Amino acid sequence: MIATRLVEPGDPPTFALEQLPGPVAGPGEVVVSLRAAALNRRDWWIWTDPASDPLPVTLGSDGAGVVESVGGGVDGVAVGDEVVIDATLGWGDREDEPGEAFDILGSPLDGTFAEQVVVPAANVAPKPARLSWEEAAALSLAGLTAWRAVVTCAEAAPGRSLLITGAGSGVSTFAVQIAAALGAEVWVTSGSEEKLARAAALGAAGGVSYRHPAWPERLVELAGAPLDAAIDSYGGASWAGALRTLRRGSTLVSFGDTGAAEAAIDVSEVYWQWRRIVGTTMGSPREYRALLAHVETASWRPVVDSVFPLAEIDAAARRLDAPERFGKVVLSIPKPS
Repeated sequence: MIATRLVEPGDPPTFALEQLPGPVAGPGEVVVSLRAAALNRRDWWIWTDPASDPLPVTLGSDGAGVVESVGGGVDGVAVGDEVVIDATLGWGDREDEPGEAFDILGSPLDGTFAEQVVVPAANVAPKPARLSWEEAAALSLAGLTAWRAVVTCAEAAPGRSLLITGAGSGVSTFAVQIAAALGAEVWVTSGSEEKLARAAALGAAGGVSYRHPAWPERLVELAGAPLDAAIDSYGGASWAGALRTLRRGSTLVSFGDTGAAEAAIDVSEVYWQWRRIVGTTMGSPREYRALLAHVETASWRPVVDSVFPLAEIDAAARRLDAPERFGKVVLSIPKPS
């Protein structure tokens, strides 16, 4: 099979297109012939980290394809099934946190930037029939992260108001659509007026530019009242601003630190306002299945920014880091002849 292998980290990274032996399904595993895979910020973190996992490695956590073979003891999955892949490995039985075996597909375990991948049978599920291969491939990691942040942590529902920062990111586009579909009132921030308009088209009630020094106050004025929850992946100064948009007894949900790893906040804005700060990433197998059930009946679709052939991983990597990107970057993987 053909795989794109990360051979040297950096910005830009060095990838090599290699011919590798096809994976073999062991007990409880399946091999999926991929039709599409999607890039995530996690891939960027790995390929820019000089101390990343042993190389070479096949990155990629998201994928959709057709089951090629099944290992021993596999029930409920058959050769020929069209599936999506849950990248969360070893979550465990708890819902509030994963267990010690938690990991994510795509380093150190070879991932989806290849023609085939082997994964636990428990980590595949039927592909939503209404989605294209590219949309289905874009769904899992970002969609699951958004689902847990929006539904489990921020408790999106009719009568609830949410702030989602950084409206153009892959997870944020899912979060806006999921929250709006569940009846919540959604507000967003972005540094781009075009992205604010596109978020409104996805279901946001409105938004403000975070470049304005008083953006939290402007947002509260637009919303007519402080909000019930904020969902943030930027970190840094975003936390202090997000807290200023929230009512007493509200929740700040954090699932990333793409802007800065440290945040300085007024602690009294938490304890004296009876607020919670909740950290989260990925989600449990039960949440993943709940996301897929929601997708089957919802009208929204994953936002795909661009699609590149598997061999053009370098261009896809550049697009992932482009400021104008809106939504997911996807790799198209041709069906074997």
